[in-house]
Amino acid sequence: MRGRIALLVLLLVVAGCSGAPERTPPPDGLTANVMQYRGKRLTRDIAVAITNGTDREVSLTRMRLMSNRWSEPVRWSGTEDVGAGFGTGIDVDPPTGGCPDGADLTIDADFTYEYDGEERRSTVPVTDPHGVLRDLVDGDCGQRAFDEAVDLSIGPPTITRNRWTAEVRLTPTGDRSDVVLLGLAPTMRFDFGSRTPTEVELDLSRPQRLLLDVTMGRCDPHVVAEDKVGTRFGARVRTAGIEHAYFTLDLDEDVRASLEDFYAERCRL
Repeated sequence: MRGRIALLVLLLVVAGCSGAPERTPPPDGLTANVMQYRGKRLTRDIAVAITNGTDREVSLTRMRLMSNRWSEPVRWSGTEDVGAGFGTGIDVDPPTGGCPDGADLTIDADFTYEYDGEERRSTVPVTDPHGVLRDLVDGDCGQRAFDEAVDLSIGPPTITRNRWTAEVRLTPTGDRSDVVLLGLAPTMRFDFGSRTPTEVELDLSRPQRLLLDVTMGRCDPHVVAEDKVGTRFGARVRTAGIEHAYFTLDLDEDVRASLEDFYAERCRL
């Protein structure tokens, strides 16, 4: 009997040692916030900036990033040694965000790390000082509402000199009536002429016709090399649950190819 008890205790000890460390409060000074690199503005590429404000090195090995606007967490594993007084950034590929459902946005990071000679696990609240994640999940919600509200179609383009134009038709589906189009947004390489609405209020429960009146934006090799948006024109909408949501229009590949040909020919690149 004593042998069985000793074996059971040994197995429990081994199981406890082989599992994840127990969650403890993070050391004072370990903080995190959502950021987005300048060159990735208007894309889905974001990062978690982690600052080690303690007096010892923090060696990160795992991160589980959670938000009440995501259906699943984002997981990362690797090795990031962050010296005292320094910081690091971990790139994140966020899942599609849900609608707010009346709740404020929350973000938390569950870190596994080594600190002061021992492995720890702590949950750190993540701030969103520039509204990067808020804009992203609100945009996901707005795009879903837009897709539910209307069918989008774009007519054949017309090209005259330095102008590319095509008619946009927004046909109500009848599935929802609370979506209002607030305007379209150009990109770095493609600008809009005066006939494309950038500041409007169009009720999408009624059929709407717009004009994509595209002119040349910036035209040089550096812009082309740094461009992360391309032909993804932006759209801004308001819904019953969100005052302002920004997302990119889902243009067909033939429309994108026509725009790229127009740009390349006019820029001679």
